[in-house]
Amino acid sequence: MAPAEVVDDVDVNMEEQDDAEQEQRLINEEYKIWKKNSPFLYDMLLSTALEWPTLTTQWFPDVKDVKDKNKTIHRLLIGTHTAEGKPNYLQIAELEIPKATAPNPAEYDEERGEIGGYGSRGGGESPVITFKITEKIDHPGEVNKARYQPQNPDIIATLAVDGRVLIFDRTKHSSLHQTGKPNPQIELIGHKAEGFGLAWNPHKAGHLATGSEDKTVLLWDLNTWEGPGKSLKPARKFTHHSQIVNDVQYHPFVEPFIGTVSDDLTLQILDVRKPVNDHAAVVAGRGHTDAINALSFNPRSEFLLATASADKTIGVWDMRNLKQKIHTLEGHNDAVTSLSWHPTESSILGSGSYDRRVLVWDLSKVGEEQTPEDAEDGPPELLFMHGGHTNHLADFSWNLNEPWTVCSAAEDNLLQIWKIAGSIVNADDADMQMEEVGTSN
Repeated sequence: MAPAEVVDDVDVNMEEQDDAEQEQRLINEEYKIWKKNSPFLYDMLLSTALEWPTLTTQWFPDVKDVKDKNKTIHRLLIGTHTAEGKPNYLQIAELEIPKATAPNPAEYDEERGEIGGYGSRGGGESPVITFKITEKIDHPGEVNKARYQPQNPDIIATLAVDGRVLIFDRTKHSSLHQTGKPNPQIELIGHKAEGFGLAWNPHKAGHLATGSEDKTVLLWDLNTWEGPGKSLKPARKFTHHSQIVNDVQYHPFVEPFIGTVSDDLTLQILDVRKPVNDHAAVVAGRGHTDAINALSFNPRSEFLLATASADKTIGVWDMRNLKQKIHTLEGHNDAVTSLSWHPTESSILGSGSYDRRVLVWDLSKVGEEQTPEDAEDGPPELLFMHGGHTNHLADFSWNLNEPWTVCSAAEDNLLQIWKIAGSIVNADDADMQMEEVGTSN
């Protein structure tokens, strides 16, 4: 028997280094191409380098006019993911966004990669888009996820790295002075490991659900907190998954339903009216071949939901029959980690991935004929690709007040605000009937 070949560690390390350098060159080249085409892809684009990356982002629901200016003020909820020993914060940012202005490719700022960004538009006008952090709240470790309560956006829940779920009332924290000591209003104690699944109940104020690496889903009722201590125990504990729970979502129409997804490859629907805690009302287990990272119920179609998986695909499901998917979306080159339907266009779905992309899909286009040339760019339902990030996509959020405007955050420290060009988006084609998707497969 021939002796085993001895592999020099130095050779292995050099090969790994060469692969990393080659990948970085490819990323840089793709970014340059995206940057060159940006003026024609967006009606608005702002790229802001944060001091530290954020793992979470969400537009607040409010918007207000700027007096004597053709602008509106929007707010963003973000966090930090700092280096060891550096303080972390829950943060709120304000953006001034222009009211409908036609972009001019000639005004593209190539150095900053902005359209209508921090440059002026001639005539001594002030910057078109401005971004500033207006509030910082001390947080213990990085903010895995942060979401505001829909019934009162001043109340914010975060997932901490030690498994705690923290509740902050932003009005009780100074916007200018941080003490260095996190001081949440309530601490939800129940998870034994950190998590990334967090959702407020849209039907009942003070109720929320969380999912964790401890394989459990916990339900909380803040209305039962009496003090004077800060801690609150869960109202209910579910153990229906056999692996890490990655996401939880309340159904937007059916109050008792909660969707959950897991590393155990299942999508499950809890019915909280049922007394059992160790199994779900419905289990969909044949949709993906790797961990399911996220789910999203369609806010305008009660039967439609989507799941995002580490198998690089997105599953589209009909709640009336979860035995199999009605369609699979294929276009990402790495694990799909975030998912969100457009707030008003029922056929439009956004997805974020480790491949650095946010893809926007139009399910009303499923099954349309394509030329071979068009097919090279992806399936007919792939409407748009945002390629402005150079590292893993962490989170993205649709703006509720500015149609087709998205905030995306990645591990490259960039926070990008972008509005897909009107020439690409045709709102008349975007709406659809549920039957169109159901019969397209």
